[in-house]
Amino acid sequence: MSRVALPWLCLMVLLGVEIGAALLHVGSVAAFVAPVMIATVAGAFMQIGSETPLSRIFCIAGLFWLAILVGLGSVDFLARRDVPTSQITNSAQFH
Repeated sequence: MSRVALPWLCLMVLLGVEIGAALLHVGSVAAFVAPVMIATVAGAFMQIGSETPLSRIFCIAGLFWLAILVGLGSVDFLARRDVPTSQITNSAQFH
């Protein structure tokens, strides 16, 4: 039971940290909390530490690919500009 309870408790604490950061509008905290959550799930629930070396390599490759996808997905938000809504509606009207 403790093999599951301790990682679950850790994930709940990290979830509380993320919710608190969201309520305080500190979005950069999620970038640091998410890898810890991923490592907790991979280490505790998936038991990567007791697998064969080939399984570990594929797990690391999958996590690396996930990091690439998340990185490319966040480029969209980083490249956007803040445009006031009034400018968008005024330019869309045909006079």
